[in-house]
Amino acid sequence: MDWEGVTARVVVEACSATPEDIVLYAGDDAVAAELLPRVQTLARRDGLVDPPAGLSIICLHGWLRRRPPAEQKAVIQAAARLLPPRGLLVVGDVMWSFPKDDIDAPEQFGDALEHVQTTATIEAWARAAGFLPDLHRFGPGVAVLIAIRGQS
Repeated sequence: MDWEGVTARVVVEACSATPEDIVLYAGDDAVAAELLPRVQTLARRDGLVDPPAGLSIICLHGWLRRRPPAEQKAVIQAAARLLPPRGLLVVGDVMWSFPKDDIDAPEQFGDALEHVQTTATIEAWARAAGFLPDLHRFGPGVAVLIAIRGQS
């Protein structure tokens, strides 16, 4: 199964991007190419540095797991500070739905698996940062987090 392709399609749809949206994106070129014609501005970054004014969506695809846990958590916290109330954070990545040792052939989910978190951890970080998270699992190792920033 092409897990990157599965999450890419779900991430693009989950962003629900419109021509009025300003999107900060970190991840692969395939998702960027799909998002670009749908939005007013698509800022490609390696992280949440130098965000564009009027930011409405932050989208990370296959990016979070390539950072150490402290940086992953810090990025989710930074997203909450950068997005306005009702702003959207979409994270499509490898996330373990149960212990990695219980997953047959975890390498099927791609490379850079050293820092993969559990779905529960990512969801808890998003909630603690002030997001209302909705996490969609695609089997034992792939998930898409769709999180709306709360009012406070």
